[in-house]
Amino acid sequence: MKREVERKRKIPAFSIGIGELEVLWGRAVALFDDTEKVHGRIEITLPTEKLLFKDIEELKQYSNLKGRITKFSLLLYQGDRDVYIRSGDPSSSQAIVSATGEAEAWCAGAIETVYSFLQSYKVWYHRFVAAPIGWVLILLFNIPPTIGMLFLLKGTTIDRTAFLGWLAALIALAFLYVLREKLFPAAALRITEEESYIHRHSAELGLIIALLSAVLSAVGWFLGK
Repeated sequence: MKREVERKRKIPAFSIGIGELEVLWGRAVALFDDTEKVHGRIEITLPTEKLLFKDIEELKQYSNLKGRITKFSLLLYQGDRDVYIRSGDPSSSQAIVSATGEAEAWCAGAIETVYSFLQSYKVWYHRFVAAPIGWVLILLFNIPPTIGMLFLLKGTTIDRTAFLGWLAALIALAFLYVLREKLFPAAALRITEEESYIHRHSAELGLIIALLSAVLSAVGWFLGK
């Protein structure tokens, strides 16, 4: 009989450099019994190509990569055991670590090792990535009809400032949602630091606009009352 156990866990959005990736690789290798016989693979997906590296050293020797990589995965395996870290998953917007083996204890230990390490490098917007933004957009979109009915029953009208604030918040949040993978990547591997200030902080600027719009909408609503 052969038994196979698989465990998965979502990882808070994180950002690491090559140095941190090397440390993570070393800790993952140490999970296996015979570290000399552990096989690995680093996969990087670019807009027009896919790159595969057998280990960190091969990645470090490749000089054509620059900037920030947001679609990548790491796989380490030996026999029937493996640890798989990927920046995204079709069923989730968050990075995921999974472990497969013959024992639950080994899988749980492997996942905890990876999770604890990467959690130390989580980014400020990690809660935004994990939040159900799609549902928030649906709720926000349906606010005017609901409030409009209440105001209609009272014989009053919605303040223009509140409406414009709601519209600005809706557009800003929709913009952030559509571009969330680019502005708020679930995982980032920093190869070089070459981005402009505006590009590095575009996510922060977008959130500030959305928050200001929401505040403006709330103030306008209270003033309208």
